[in-house]
Amino acid sequence: MKIRIIGYAGSGKTSLTIKLQEKYIIQGISLDDYLKIKDKTQRANTLESRLSMLDSWIVEGVQVSPWTRKTFTDADLVVILDYPIYVTQYRVFKRAMTQVFDPKRNMNQKKKAMKRMFKLFKWNSRFRKRLPAIKANLNKQPMAVMILESPKDENRLHQYIKKQNRLKKHRIDRKQQVRNSTKKESRK
Repeated sequence: MKIRIIGYAGSGKTSLTIKLQEKYIIQGISLDDYLKIKDKTQRANTLESRLSMLDSWIVEGVQVSPWTRKTFTDADLVVILDYPIYVTQYRVFKRAMTQVFDPKRNMNQKKKAMKRMFKLFKWNSRFRKRLPAIKANLNKQPMAVMILESPKDENRLHQYIKKQNRLKKHRIDRKQQVRNSTKKESRK
């Protein structure tokens, strides 16, 4: 199964990916790891190359841009973490404060954490405005789209994945039965 997870900064994309990765043994990929590649064409090619090597994957990231297009078009399921903005902003704040009050960090690192927090607040505000258009566009695509509005909604996601896995197993079993019956008939 190929899953794409998007949502606000602080919505829990990485945490959810780790849970799914461990439970269903699917390779998780963070788009943030590709931001180090400045050339967007090279970034897209590197990501596409990695995806092409995997039968199943979970890609998580806030990025909805041309270089991430294949993560949507190849996905079987797109999960949108659309939690209330106050929840995600609080999580961004909490993450930043943990870094700011970490005695192992120097003043420069603490300043960077604060600066990043304000950037993420601003980013979340812009994402909130873009989200209706993103949802509308995704609903026109052939893949399944699931919107989670609370961490409690994760159970619905697990049920969906389990159902898809059962259907996949059934198709594989059915193909095997057809092959076996064809072999038996050809022996007669």
